[in-house]
Amino acid sequence: MSATGRSDVRRKDDFYATPGWCTRSILPHLSTGRSVLDPCCGDGAILVECQARGLECHGIELRERGGSSLFKSMRQADALDLAVPWNVADCIITNPPYSHAMGFVMRAIQLRIEAAFLLRLNWLGGQRRAAFHRKYPSDVYVLPRRPSFVGKGTDATEYAWCVWGPGRGGRWSVLEVESSSRGGRVDSRLALTIATEAATLKQESLFKPETL
Repeated sequence: MSATGRSDVRRKDDFYATPGWCTRSILPHLSTGRSVLDPCCGDGAILVECQARGLECHGIELRERGGSSLFKSMRQADALDLAVPWNVADCIITNPPYSHAMGFVMRAIQLRIEAAFLLRLNWLGGQRRAAFHRKYPSDVYVLPRRPSFVGKGTDATEYAWCVWGPGRGGRWSVLEVESSSRGGRVDSRLALTIATEAATLKQESLFKPETL
């Protein structure tokens, strides 16, 4: 997933490799078990970080992008095809294509396992998704700086890991992340802005379960 603000041309199939620091920032906050599935694995960027933690890695990718020999199982298939199984791992970690994000999230929720999705922070807003967030609240871990998905400056918007699963929902925090490659500290003003936006969303009840 990537916003289009840095370029008017989107990559084929919305393929944007996830920077390693993004994945490393969320792993300590997950109960991954022994294995992980990335149903939008691309060239395996997320799985590389999981493998470094000693996890058994499984991936699904629509197009052949290499890296298939690196992991226990890496299958070329349409992950939204119900005939393609997802019940091969204890946890899901993925960065889905923006145009199909809801489909991937809904399928993960049905598995009732921990599932972490890297999404634009504004994915939490919008009238069309408000009812969904009330019914299926997630834990939200905000990235305090914008990722660089194309290697030409940071992305045009803020991002967060949204985590669904047993016992999840209704909490948010700003992640501690590694310093940028330039050696500077994370911009504290940006972190404060993001935290304020997340608090506003919480007040609007997007994180609260629907009252019956």
